[in-house]
Amino acid sequence: MTLSINGNDIGQAIEIALTVGTIVMLVIGAFLVWLMVRPSKRSAPPRRRGMDEVEMAEMLQLLDRMEDRLAALERIVAHESETPSPRIAERREGQEDRFLKAGEESPETRRTK
Repeated sequence: MTLSINGNDIGQAIEIALTVGTIVMLVIGAFLVWLMVRPSKRSAPPRRRGMDEVEMAEMLQLLDRMEDRLAALERIVAHESETPSPRIAERREGQEDRFLKAGEESPETRRTK
């Protein structure tokens, strides 16, 4: 029985060893990362504390103020959408005309390719 080994066999053995070593190191690295990021079993989950009476009263006052502000804003928006002021209407018409007639008055404002 003769055992003959040439350079190709040695190269393939090294390649297989490197592949196996890389896979083993990847598994060990993933395990270490998992150990670092997992939650500790010793620490208890955080308890939810209830709101005391002072915090509850402050929260209700804040909600009431926010509702009042929202109601005022809704009234303002409803009033403005019903009757636009004449100045705003003139300004809007002037802008539209200016944009439509931009190329007629001065050729340098036209688009170029």
